[in-house]
Amino acid sequence: MKLKLIYTSVIIAIGSTNIAYATDMLELKEGTLELDTLSVTASADASAEGLSPAFAGGQVAKGGRAGILGTKDNLDTPFSITSYTNEFIQDRQAQSVGDVLRYDPSVQVTRGFGNFQEAYMIRGFTTSSDAVAYNGLYNLLPRQYIATELFERVEVLRGASAFLTGANPLGGAIGGSINLLPKRAPNYDLNRVTLGASMNDKRNIAADIARRFGENDEFGVRVNAAHHNGGTSIDDEQAELNLFNIGLDYQGERLRLSADIGYQNNQLDQTRTNVRLSGVNSVPSEPDASKNWAQPWSYSNEEDKFGTFRA
Repeated sequence: MKLKLIYTSVIIAIGSTNIAYATDMLELKEGTLELDTLSVTASADASAEGLSPAFAGGQVAKGGRAGILGTKDNLDTPFSITSYTNEFIQDRQAQSVGDVLRYDPSVQVTRGFGNFQEAYMIRGFTTSSDAVAYNGLYNLLPRQYIATELFERVEVLRGASAFLTGANPLGGAIGGSINLLPKRAPNYDLNRVTLGASMNDKRNIAADIARRFGENDEFGVRVNAAHHNGGTSIDDEQAELNLFNIGLDYQGERLRLSADIGYQNNQLDQTRTNVRLSGVNSVPSEPDASKNWAQPWSYSNEEDKFGTFRA
């Protein structure tokens, strides 16, 4: 009998709660309910997943592309992924992929042996600009130097990743992989012009312009152009870069299309190469960081054109 009484009391309590809830709903329907303003930010990226939203502060995103798994939140994947946003790139005035990755504690940025490539040591394993993916695709980007005007974000996936991203042109991705996300027209008009000057008579100018068109802003165009010219911190070394990139996208109800066309011309004159020592018995004295042992007639001219189409 005691158990029966307890059971009955519980049922009565639940019933009274339901009655009160129904009464509240009835009162809301009869009156007017005013809600606070809700701001919705949608990604203009043409991919199905879109861009991962940024963490507080806007420096890194909450997730990134995990290869064949698509764009995932960091808390939903068993991988270490960091996605550096365009705001991070702008705040640090980074001019290349290497300038961005210098701030990553798991990456060391160097130069390739015997050439002028940027090399990235991820968890102690070396990869280079040859192995950098562009929206998940390899063998598209410039080989030696990749300017920041070409991409929106830099994503670093640490650890063995060939099973997610495929084998890169160097044959593997033991330490990790690097992926660059292309620029797309945002949901607002963008007009950005950047001017820069530094020591050694170096001058920079860049333009970033974007628009969306159509009845529902389904068509997007984003154009980037840049010119860098002048000396460097190394004596007698000169560098000139010219760049143009256009990103197009269409966002329909059942279809998304995107295309990219890029051009980069990177010219280096009397550029210092790396020197590696072997078989030394003692630590040599510290060299002069600005000294240039390159021959006056040495140079490197790299011209790259690339394009992509995605549906």
